[in-house]
Amino acid sequence: MLFLSSILNISILYGQHTTGANIGAGGGLSYGGFGARLTYLPVRQFGLFGSLGYNLDALGYNLGVQFHLPSEKKVSFYLTGMYGYNAVLIVEALYTTSKTTYYGFSAGAGVQFRLTEKSFLSGEVLKPFRPQVYRDALDDLKSVNYDVKDALPVAFCIGYHFKF
Repeated sequence: MLFLSSILNISILYGQHTTGANIGAGGGLSYGGFGARLTYLPVRQFGLFGSLGYNLDALGYNLGVQFHLPSEKKVSFYLTGMYGYNAVLIVEALYTTSKTTYYGFSAGAGVQFRLTEKSFLSGEVLKPFRPQVYRDALDDLKSVNYDVKDALPVAFCIGYHFKF
């Protein structure tokens, strides 16, 4: 109830009406891996999204929020935060392969490039806050001399979206 009240207060504050939704296909954390993201904007500057995709292990998902900076230009920027899949650890041994998906919070910034009135490209740079169990698994693998390639400290996402 508090969440709904906050959205209504934001709407009154900015004097804006519901601005719709968009769906996009892309790759990266905010698309669940390789998948799709559905975003609902109850007001122009605030978006709620959910995504599903294949993350090289299983079905990946993320749920999050976006705060769009006001812009009437073809390029606009936003801040984002989400919870869901943010790492996959794949271990290849002589006779077996093990894959594990890890979940946690990720935050970052994005940019949208409007292509037409109903479509845009979206790109993001995210900082995943990977869980301790993920870091422990990496340490365990290093302690038994596995060749471990550390993940980048940031993640990148790109997608193509349609407004409806």
